[in-house]
Amino acid sequence: MSEPLALPGGTGDELARCAAKVFASPEGRRLLDHLERTYLLRRMPPQASDQELRHLEGQRCLVAHLQSLAARGLGR
Repeated sequence: MSEPLALPGGTGDELARCAAKVFASPEGRRLLDHLERTYLLRRMPPQASDQELRHLEGQRCLVAHLQSLAARGLGR
């Protein structure tokens, strides 16, 4: 088995546990739900510029990464 990826602030497993702890509270869950509704479920109009679409995709990537870390920290 390979070693966990070394990341600034700790290993990937340590960061996953931190994310799980932060987002496991009712307040953290509410925040993650808000981020999901605001960025992951947001729809852009057909006339959106390439720049707007790229910006939104970056936001979605960050939210999805936080969700992934939290889920991994919870063993999902």
